[in-house]
Parts: sequence; structure tokens; C-alpha cells
Amino acid sequence: MEKIAIIMSVYKNDKLSELKQAIESLYDQTQKADIFIQQDGKLSKELEKFLDNELRLKKIFYLGKRDRNLGLSSSLNELLNIVLLKYSYIVRMDADDISVSTRIEKQVEFLESHSDIQAVGGWIEEFNIDTGEKHIIRYGEFHNELKKNLLKRNPLAHVTICFRNTFFNTISSYDAEKLNEDFDLWIRAFKQDVKLHCLPEVLVKVRTSNDFFARRKNFRRAKEVMLLKFDATRTFGFGIRGYFYAVAHFVLFLLPSSIKIYLYKNMRN
Repeated sequence: MEKIAIIMSVYKNDKLSELKQAIESLYDQTQKADIFIQQDGKLSKELEKFLDNELRLKKIFYLGKRDRNLGLSSSLNELLNIVLLKYSYIVRMDADDISVSTRIEKQVEFLESHSDIQAVGGWIEEFNIDTGEKHIIRYGEFHNELKKNLLKRNPLAHVTICFRNTFFNTISSYDAEKLNEDFDLWIRAFKQDVKLHCLPEVLVKVRTSNDFFARRKNFRRAKEVMLLKFDATRTFGFGIRGYFYAVAHFVLFLLPSSIKIYLYKNMRN
């Protein structure tokens, strides 16, 4: 069995300059891995040309193509179907983020020395491409702490995760019907007592911008998060506080972007 696969979805709105940075950060890893990319629908000519060339040069291992845009969850599921039986570890990566050079090495070393852990993430550093501001988002470290954090927030940064392949033996794949596929995934993992962990250091640098919250204002997404939080509250006994935070999160989504930016900067940690 091969050791490590990286799975990434690329779609038409991704920018070539950012995709190049994302992929270069994978080439520069101290622990090498095979890169699997799924094109989620038709891409611009420059994006497709770049990916075709990287495949031709054997810098990436696999490039899947389809004309229809099905979304991130479907793309990841397609890639999982290819890599699960062949690779011991599966690393998540987005097409516009930057992994620190030691990311994969540290995550794989951790999983190899902690056989009870099925997936490990890390902190992220957000950098605003409009203002240059940087902000480190810290997450809990241990399994029970991460589960308690479901009360208020997404307990792990999806873009930082390295899975053991056996994670998906219990949890199955992503729910392609969900817009918040990662939050749903963590709830299902905690229900099955699948052990998760987070390394207390920045592993991925994530782009944000001044219009970040305006782009994320989605009623269906907000309602889905609220219902997922209701589910977590019933399952894990968060009580009235769980329902309060679920409704508060929904209301937050509907607020003007300026208020959300303030709350995001001052309350997320």
C-alpha cells in the first residue's frame, strides 16, 4: 500500500496564481505525497492547460475531469473512491490555500505514533489579500475538547485534515447533499467515537478578503448549520446553551458584513 495521497478539487472560479501557490506548497513538502485532483466542472483554458501540463510532467499523479459542477463533497468522494484502497493516509487541500512545508510530515508522524487517532488537523493562519492582515485561528487539541467545541463552532479546520484511511471505514464518505460537509462529518465522527486530534500549530495559510462574509451569506447554509447544531445538542447533551448557540449562529449569518467581521475577529478564538 502506498503511503500518502493528497486530494484537491478545482473549479472554474479558482484563480491560476493561487492554484499555483497551493500546488507549489505541496511540491515543497518535506514528506512527499501523490497528488490527486478532480476538476469540478469545466475550467478556464488557463487552469486546464496548467493542470494538464502538471500531469504530463508527472508532478501530479491523477487528474479527473467532468463537465458538470457537482460541488466539493462530490469531488472529494470521487477521489476517495480512487485512493482509499491504495493509500494509508489522505490529506485534504484546497486550491487556494498554502500548506506549510512540514505539514504532512508532522501529521503523518503523529498518526503513526498514535494508533487510536483517525484524523488530525491543525491551526490555520488567515491572511487578508486586501488589507494584509493576518490572524491565527486556534482550535482545541484533544478529542473530548474538540467534541465540546461543537457547542460553539466548527471544531476542526477541514482544510488542515490528514485522515487515516480507516476513518472512512466507520464514517463512510461525505454527504453530498450538505453545504456544510465538514461540520456534518465531524458530528458523525463524534457519534461513532472516532478519535480526532488537532496539532497546536499553524499548518495551513488560508486566504480571506474584504468581501469574504458577503460571499458566504447563504440562508440555506445558515439554516443547515443551525439544524446540525440542534442534532449535536441532542446527541451530546449540550442543553439549552446548545440551542442558544445554534440560533445565535443562524442570526449571525443574517447580520450586515461589518458586524460579522467585528465578531469574527474578536470572538472566534
